[in-house]
Amino acid sequence: MISYRALHQYDQQQAKEIWELRFHDSLSFIDWYFRARFSPETSFCAEEDGRIVSIAHGSPMLLRVRGQVFPAMMVSGVATLPGYEGKGIMKRVMFELFDNCRKMQIPMAFHTPSHFSIYRQLGEFPCADALLFTQTAEPAQPPVWDEVPSAGELFSVYEQATARYSGNVVRSSEQMQSRISDLLCDGGRCMTIREHGKRAGYLFASLEDESFHCEEALAVSKRAYQTLLSRLPLDTTVKLPPDVEVVGRLYPQGVVIPIDMPYLLERLCGEPGALRLEVFDSTLPWNNGVFDGAGNRVSGATVDFLSAGRLMQFLCGYLPYRDVFSQEVCYCADEY
Repeated sequence: MISYRALHQYDQQQAKEIWELRFHDSLSFIDWYFRARFSPETSFCAEEDGRIVSIAHGSPMLLRVRGQVFPAMMVSGVATLPGYEGKGIMKRVMFELFDNCRKMQIPMAFHTPSHFSIYRQLGEFPCADALLFTQTAEPAQPPVWDEVPSAGELFSVYEQATARYSGNVVRSSEQMQSRISDLLCDGGRCMTIREHGKRAGYLFASLEDESFHCEEALAVSKRAYQTLLSRLPLDTTVKLPPDVEVVGRLYPQGVVIPIDMPYLLERLCGEPGALRLEVFDSTLPWNNGVFDGAGNRVSGATVDFLSAGRLMQFLCGYLPYRDVFSQEVCYCADEY
């Protein structure tokens, strides 16, 4: 019989083994994750006869949406063992995680799906994009990798570069240091630039299949981005915010899940007469109902019917909705 529960510290070894089995991450990254990010009390699993068969990790963070900061849960490492797929087990594990978020008064969760089609059955839709840039020319000078600056210096660049995005993690200086450790754990290298005597941009690159990939690259100006990218070796790929003015492939990067739809409507709209929607959520039943623009449950006829996942796209600003929700630039630098 399968049961569902929060993880405990003693589950760490089983959790690591499942991660190694289901994902292609390096052992050094997995070691970093379970040393620095593992949060058993906010992670959930399905268990059969003492064996974990499905798991979802949750890490509390802060997310900026439309200029407002919300408690949020980053979801990662969602995995089900072979032989247990297609039985609704993962969906139930995710429900337990989201139900716990509601109890903790965390109104939203987010993650970066490996395959969006898998999560469509949970009613999730893209809420952020990224731009994949590929270096197509050799740099004018041989690439020079830099010593890693202090977390404080990089944190200043991060804050300036990401303040305009909706759906982005609001880091603390301690979280910045943790992110640096993440980006270096696979032998990552750092490259930085200065403008007017101040740090203006940085990127972290790791070698993958004989070419470099940059998982985080941020700068405070168009010129800083161009200068930073021009220094990279041929065939380097870089994940960038979607509004960086370079030629690249735009792709959907992440989703945001509304845990408390009435609260989010109140915070992100707040005008009762702005809309009247019937919301349907196949995963979180407490989000179902007819709401006005302030998140109040109302009665009466309505002509607008939206799934919670679609409505979240409008709340984040990924898509505009009439004159109620404007379109925003949606990007999240964090993935784990």
